[in-house]
Amino acid sequence: MVTELIIVGLILLFVIPSVLVYFLQHKIIFAPQHYNRRRLFAEFPELYRPLELQVEKGVFLEGVVYEPEGSAEKTMLYFGGREQDSVTLIAKFSLHYPKTRIIAFNYRAYGTSGGMASEEAFHGDALKIFDYVQEHFEMPVVLGYSMGSNVAVHTAVRREVKELLLVATFTSVHALSRAKLRPVPKAFIKHRFETINEIEKIGKPFYMFATRDDGFVPIRQPRQLKEKAGKMVDYKEYDGYNHGQLLFSDEVTEEIQKVLEK
Repeated sequence: MVTELIIVGLILLFVIPSVLVYFLQHKIIFAPQHYNRRRLFAEFPELYRPLELQVEKGVFLEGVVYEPEGSAEKTMLYFGGREQDSVTLIAKFSLHYPKTRIIAFNYRAYGTSGGMASEEAFHGDALKIFDYVQEHFEMPVVLGYSMGSNVAVHTAVRREVKELLLVATFTSVHALSRAKLRPVPKAFIKHRFETINEIEKIGKPFYMFATRDDGFVPIRQPRQLKEKAGKMVDYKEYDGYNHGQLLFSDEVTEEIQKVLEK
């Protein structure tokens, strides 16, 4: 009887949550957004120009480039978070960095981009996006936020970036699941986004910004990445900002601007 109760308890504690995560992980990990805020591009075509990139047969990604008045001092490529429509976010970026050319593409299934979201697709598309930006503009500074920080790291390991900036990054989806849910075996997680296994491969000095009040990513995770990174230029932790606030906080905006002005 005791053994049976233990087995039932283990099933309730581990097996059922793991199975649920396995089948629902696509919705848990990805949250495609499409905000109807593109009228600005038509109103100011001299500043915001829509882009389109074919990443495979029948799959096109929606993008945009902000071109500052006069000549751009730098080009910045942005990889966004799981709940962002990065294309519509370009207007906010342009207010914070008005002298920088800023480029963003929506991931597959985000905004009006086609295809289906997946870790493999995001990583492969990011390299094609980077190559497109370098060919048509110049070598960019790469900024990654949250899930996009993993995409940015993956890109920086495989391409020569001008600078790399990571905001609100995490070690892996598995580590997040252990912190936010009951423990789920790694074998049940398909889209792993394991930044912890890539961070030490970055050959370019880079920057990382985290907040102790994140509320989504435990602060120990960026600290673990800091310890494993070999080429980090600067690491800063802040108080008073949650996961969604950190990217456009005054402190982080100021630090990013310093890098853009180098």
